[in-house]
Amino acid sequence: MSGIADHRAIRPSGYLPTLDGWRAIAILGVMICHASDGLFQTGGIYPNSQLRAIAGHGALGVDIFFGISGFLICSCLLAEHRQNGVINLKRFYVRRFFRILPPYMTYLAGLLILAVLGLVTISPSAWWSCLLFFRNYLPDESGGTFYTGHFWSLAVEEHFYLIWPGLLVFAGIPRARRMVVALAGMIAVWRVWEFRHQWSAHLIPALGMCRWDWRTDIRLDGLLWGCWMALLLADTVWRERLTRWLSPPVWIGLVASFVACTYYKPPLAWTWQSIVIVLILAGTVLRPQTLAGLILESPPLRWVGRMSYSLYLWNSLFFPGMGYPRPLPLGNLQALPINVFLVFAFASLSYHFVERPLIRLGHSLASSTSPKTKESPREGHLTARAA
Repeated sequence: MSGIADHRAIRPSGYLPTLDGWRAIAILGVMICHASDGLFQTGGIYPNSQLRAIAGHGALGVDIFFGISGFLICSCLLAEHRQNGVINLKRFYVRRFFRILPPYMTYLAGLLILAVLGLVTISPSAWWSCLLFFRNYLPDESGGTFYTGHFWSLAVEEHFYLIWPGLLVFAGIPRARRMVVALAGMIAVWRVWEFRHQWSAHLIPALGMCRWDWRTDIRLDGLLWGCWMALLLADTVWRERLTRWLSPPVWIGLVASFVACTYYKPPLAWTWQSIVIVLILAGTVLRPQTLAGLILESPPLRWVGRMSYSLYLWNSLFFPGMGYPRPLPLGNLQALPINVFLVFAFASLSYHFVERPLIRLGHSLASSTSPKTKESPREGHLTARAA
């Protein structure tokens, strides 16, 4: 068992098919959450049903994405260090640029065209906050909230990309194992303090107008716990221990504890959820031959998971929930079932004609920025997006 787990946990190509399934679950949950207002509104399907409350928990897909992203980005950096003896930050950021920006800018350009035509409304502040990745610190009442609001999570990830790789290089891998736990713990303490005292809003009144739960200083630990797991699995001793400990009964218990934590909201609920998420992810990565692993690696889930970033980008255009006023600006294009088809159609076009070609270009350019060494992990296959 451990031999299989070691091979699958950190493969030279960096590709983990099990996590494609998790990406699919995460993005489908987020899409259901975004669509729930329109789906369960009065006159829709099951009006006034408890299903609407259940659908709202699809937002937890964001937390899953954060755990995946922290785990995979850190795993890539560690694998590059193991293969080449050094982490090349220039190559990392070249790959990130071509992985993230081309599909993202394609969506923003399409949104701008619709706004110029008068079909949707988006304020200049919302546009620029997306372009400069501070959408999670923009006051919530800004125009175009729904069509750009989901980019709060992308802003959190971009801030993570700016912070963690440099810290890892500066601290070194042995110290990073302790440092990442300390940083995640500090954010958890800060979150509790800030929730109770709203200290930053008193110092900077504008912070009191933005969504508290969108801020990077509140949510960054979700990615850092993913880094913690990557650092543990990079160590042979810890990988063997976790393979033994995360047996199917324990894994089922972790899933049950995550559900209980979600519904009962114990103290430090976000912290416990983030830790349990990465343990659940690790359980399926280390034991992919279990029933859960086989389901996650099934072709339909892997297909959705590969397109998860493009689905994340485009779903809010066609699922205008979150209290968006009716009638819908794009009419039947934003109504079931046509909007579901359009989301997958636009995401597929984005994935095949923008995402994949530009990922290949990014890897080609990154390879030319330094002398030839062993090929570094292909991060384009690893990036997980939050919504």
